[in-house]
Amino acid sequence: MMEDELIKIWQSSPQAEQIKFEKSRLMLDMDNSLDRFHRLAKYGIIIEQIAVLIIIPVFLFYIYFVPHLLSKIASIWIAIWACWYMTLLRKFKKSKPKTLNLGYIDYLRENRTYMVNLKKWADRSMYWYVLPPMLGYFIFIIGPYLDGAIDEAFFIKLILIGLATVILTYFYTRWVVKTIYTPRLKKIDELIKVMEE
Repeated sequence: MMEDELIKIWQSSPQAEQIKFEKSRLMLDMDNSLDRFHRLAKYGIIIEQIAVLIIIPVFLFYIYFVPHLLSKIASIWIAIWACWYMTLLRKFKKSKPKTLNLGYIDYLRENRTYMVNLKKWADRSMYWYVLPPMLGYFIFIIGPYLDGAIDEAFFIKLILIGLATVILTYFYTRWVVKTIYTPRLKKIDELIKVMEE
């Protein structure tokens, strides 16, 4: 009953008031969406940083204690990649838009720029996120195989695990772009257009 009355009041109100109401509703929806996105980004970055903080000492340890030369080279490669990735995560964290001293349209534009940059990185993740560490992984397991430390069946299982990881990561990043970045970017563009009218 109450909802029907509100709809009648809204429909009987002047056009300018309806537009203000629509803008307010769009702004609230966008604020909620951006809050969820920033929480996801924040926790994602924290999880990635923790993973990198585990990877670096593990592979530095492997440099000294794994006897196979190729595994040592792969460990150096992965440790260097992990250090580079940590600096990239810090850059992502610092580039998050600030809400202070911004008009609403400027705030939306900054969020759009931030999301576009993250979306570009996600689109290219195979080149910087998947291939470098997986190349290290494959080199790492080739070392013991060539030295006869692991048998062929186990080596093939390790190769299949690596390939499955690459494929799953590829499809996961495609899913993230499709379900997280693209819809929010579309909403931001629509709201900026409405706000500018």
